[in-house]
Amino acid sequence: MDMTYDTVIVGSGIAGLSAAYRLAPDHDVLVVDRAGIGEGTSSRASGVLTAPVDYPDQPEWAAHATEFFRDLDGTGTFDWIDREYVRGVRPDDRDNAEESAAVDGIEIVDVEECGDVFDDNAPYDRALVWEDCGYCDVDDLLATLYSEASRRGVEFRPDTTVTSVRVTDGAATAVKTEYGTVEADTVVVAVGSTTRNLLADVLELPIRTFTWNVAYLDADLDDGYPMGGDPNYGAYWRGTDDEQLLVGVEHCYESEPPSEEEAFGDRLDAFIRDELGGLLAAVDAETDVVRYEVCPMADATTPDAKGIIDAPKEGPDDLVVAAGFHGAGVMAAGSIGTAIRSLATVEEAPFDLEPFRLDRFDVRGTDFEFASMFATEN
Repeated sequence: MDMTYDTVIVGSGIAGLSAAYRLAPDHDVLVVDRAGIGEGTSSRASGVLTAPVDYPDQPEWAAHATEFFRDLDGTGTFDWIDREYVRGVRPDDRDNAEESAAVDGIEIVDVEECGDVFDDNAPYDRALVWEDCGYCDVDDLLATLYSEASRRGVEFRPDTTVTSVRVTDGAATAVKTEYGTVEADTVVVAVGSTTRNLLADVLELPIRTFTWNVAYLDADLDDGYPMGGDPNYGAYWRGTDDEQLLVGVEHCYESEPPSEEEAFGDRLDAFIRDELGGLLAAVDAETDVVRYEVCPMADATTPDAKGIIDAPKEGPDDLVVAAGFHGAGVMAAGSIGTAIRSLATVEEAPFDLEPFRLDRFDVRGTDFEFASMFATEN
């Protein structure tokens, strides 16, 4: 391990792979992961590609992310599947919805125009419709980024645990692994909920763990059933290729990762049992849950439920951090990769990076109130 790389990336989830893909054309890049490539939290994502919904205050960021997927469509095994995202609007939230609809690509309509999506007794009188959204098979996305980055010359070392980042004369100069030290001009750390612990000796990050709980329902869905969600419940849903309904909710727990049994809370069951049938026409008391899923690796979030992508001034030089995306990382893959490249190369990004800077937070610990990503969407 005596070679010096332009960039070493710790983590092969969506942030690490997209960064490798973006840097590969003109950089010697090594990606190191303690497990297999793309086998961590990103591999458990639902595949909704909804950057315009999840980043409403950053239209350039969202547009860049969507363009990336459209350009990647048909490469390797990756396919982008167009699908509307529809969100019901309650009467008391109409002003916020009308403000959202002022953005290009979002339309506000009477709820009756959404056909049979919503139950007749749903608490909505209008609906927001995003056209420029879709979904994908996440395994295909990760595999395609891996194969394309490899084809461009990126080196991968799976099953290699990074134990620390070496800092020399105020700069990150290497990562120490169980097999030796890897020298690099720039170190990128993108290991999700474990980023805080890995960097504990060089930089404190306000990142805590949480997870999404997911269920698949045997619902009667029409072809092309739109994606959607309800911010009041911290919930989203989409149809699957086998005509099931995937439903997910945020599940918060204490700062330390839970046991596998504790990772699944009761909010999802309560939402499906007590609320979902009153929102969606395709669900009723007879709708069966086919199976449940939970990511045992845990996701990561920050005090405002938005990620950190930064080369923090309070940390060592030549260190780039990308973590804490609250489950909204896959849909922003193209923009995350571009942002990391811009920080690693000191290039200007085609969008504002200010919303992702570490210095927006006054706190640096994990003892902060859990914030839903939906709270900032309207």
